[in-house]
Amino acid sequence: MPTAIATKIVPGREPNDCAICVLGMYLGRSYEDVLRVVAVKDRSYQGRQGLRLHEVERIARELGTPLKRLRKFDVATAYGMLSLPDHLVLIRNGMVVDPEPGGATLWDVEDYLHTYECRPGVLLVARDEP
Repeated sequence: MPTAIATKIVPGREPNDCAICVLGMYLGRSYEDVLRVVAVKDRSYQGRQGLRLHEVERIARELGTPLKRLRKFDVATAYGMLSLPDHLVLIRNGMVVDPEPGGATLWDVEDYLHTYECRPGVLLVARDEP
């Protein structure tokens, strides 16, 4: 399954659900679609404690899109799920969608990184089909 051609904004509903929201936005799936898989794969916490990168990769694979990690990328042109310290956001063409509970926000990527004083981690993107 390819990534979403258009981004439907999926706002957060609970604390620590950023990965569920970002997976939904990146894959073009609903919050509920992603949550169903999370509930099965993360039986003990059902996503309430957030998801680690390997768990995000496992959920995406289960939803039909294997991912790969990029350590080098241009934030101005990148499209994928950007890891930050204890957070995951969607990055697309120089913009960040942060799925905060109570309402998602749209940021210029440089402004976002400066405001929250963080450096980008790895970028999760759909793996190219062989």
